[in-house]
Amino acid sequence: MARRRKTNSHPSYRDSCAPANESAPLAQRIEEICLDAVASVSPAKVEEIALQWLSKRNLDPDAPSSAVLVMEAFALAGYLALFTPTLLGAAPIERFIRQRRADADDRGRAALDALAPASFYLLRLKSRASPQSLVAEDLRTGETLNVFDEDIPIGAMGADVAAWLAPLADGVFVALGPLTPLDAAALAEGLSFVRPGKGVGNPRRCAAAVYRHVMRHGGLHIEGLNLFPEDLFEELASLAEEEEYDDLDRLAYAVAATKKGEEPSAETIGEARRLASAPHLIQAMTRSVISRQDGRSDLAEAFSRISFIMMETLDRRAAAGSGDEDQSLEFIAAVIDRAVKEKRLPGETRSLFEELRRRLLASRRAGADKGAGDAELARVLQRIQALRAKTVEQGCTEQEALASAKKVAELLDRYGLSLGEVEMRDQACEGVGVDTGRRRRAPLDECVPTIALFCDCKTWAETAASGAIRYVFFGMPADVEAAHYLYELIVIAFATETTRFKNEDMTIASSARRGSTRSFQIGLAHGICDKLMTMKAERDAANRLSSGRDLVPIKASVIDDELGKLGLSFHVKAESRKRLVAPDAYHAGREAGRKFEPRRGVEAA
Repeated sequence: MARRRKTNSHPSYRDSCAPANESAPLAQRIEEICLDAVASVSPAKVEEIALQWLSKRNLDPDAPSSAVLVMEAFALAGYLALFTPTLLGAAPIERFIRQRRADADDRGRAALDALAPASFYLLRLKSRASPQSLVAEDLRTGETLNVFDEDIPIGAMGADVAAWLAPLADGVFVALGPLTPLDAAALAEGLSFVRPGKGVGNPRRCAAAVYRHVMRHGGLHIEGLNLFPEDLFEELASLAEEEEYDDLDRLAYAVAATKKGEEPSAETIGEARRLASAPHLIQAMTRSVISRQDGRSDLAEAFSRISFIMMETLDRRAAAGSGDEDQSLEFIAAVIDRAVKEKRLPGETRSLFEELRRRLLASRRAGADKGAGDAELARVLQRIQALRAKTVEQGCTEQEALASAKKVAELLDRYGLSLGEVEMRDQACEGVGVDTGRRRRAPLDECVPTIALFCDCKTWAETAASGAIRYVFFGMPADVEAAHYLYELIVIAFATETTRFKNEDMTIASSARRGSTRSFQIGLAHGICDKLMTMKAERDAANRLSSGRDLVPIKASVIDDELGKLGLSFHVKAESRKRLVAPDAYHAGREAGRKFEPRRGVEAA
């Protein structure tokens, strides 16, 4: 659990420690930003870690000590999850820093810079250096550290603790979150990760081992560190009372405050879309029913409006190929039926669900009627599907794949140029989800952003319920169909060209063949991307010259507007790691992606 910070400085602090005083505002900012970062970590991940630690403890649910232990476990799990890299690479703290840096002021950026290299330490508290700093020994290296922390009591000096520390430019460290006292067994667990002369080889694994030991076997309790007076329970009770209203309640009050006949603000609608999920939708509908039963028709209507926005958002996501079956309206209907039957939900929840679903189907039909009758679009889609049936099923080389891509581009351009801006803005965007069946990235994945760019689509990656990577292409119907087609072509081209490369390179030793093949595939991906980018630039230039119009910005504007209605939160993952490749194999692959003449190959279906 995070230690409570004093809000007032020590009376003699300015006189006794002027240099540290200059660090005080920055240290406070670091602590505040770090708490925000911990709050942004996935609650499910934190809960998973904490419950693993506590699974072997016999806890009395009525004992106050059990409540404190659970809170401590969740606090430690939050900080561990914050600094631990995910399966996709970056730790949550790295993503948080990237997202916050653009909007931060100078002190905020300095605080973020200090958080970036934060690490886990095993410390022995030595003495107070000033009212707001202390001297500690780094048990990993034997070095003496100056730690900025005003809350550690004198009685804790001499104790061994585990802590996360962030370095400041002046050599002072700021303690982040809980300081965990360690007994001999817990300290031994941590020191087992220390390598002579090298410190801790993996600080995050060390932290996980130390916290697991403390939570499973108990540890030291020191007043002011992890042992607090009884008035803490009153504080916790007041906090629980304050948190009685969650995000869904606050959203409902905001909607209820909207004047009759007016739509909620764009920010309110956007928040409802971001909250859209099966559990939140069921909660919103249930609260609408309960509010009406309690005579609060204003809140009942607000929760109903929120429910419709969420239902529409989930339906849009499904149409875009995003999300798994457990977010579908059919799945939610089954969950509600089961809960009503087991008397865990009021029966009126199902009635409200059906009413909202009828409204959704009516609005969907209206949108379909508006876009009906576009014979040209139907012909383009039919032509792309015919190309797909001819080429994908028969297999293809990379030359044929890119020749087909050129043919598809011509179809898309012909259709796009026949549209005016108004007709383009009236089109409904669609999406398609492509399941890779893989849990790890492969060289082929490097082609996905380029495919989307070539077809004027948006794309993003998701993790399916199975743990496999899924790519979603989102945009105008014909563009999405083309992107899906081109992706499948390139998948087959990879298989075809990789098989050819393996057959031609039988002279390579079996021990090096895997690395050589991967190098070839990386080169092949880069070669295909290079060619697609060249073709894209030529297409755009030709279209602007022949029509005097640039369709790309118009499409991008339409797609961005529709994308915002999905209520999804996107995070950009920087690809910073360097990869070693076998030069000959890499260049062979890259040349295979470049050497074709795009006017050859498939010209008709």
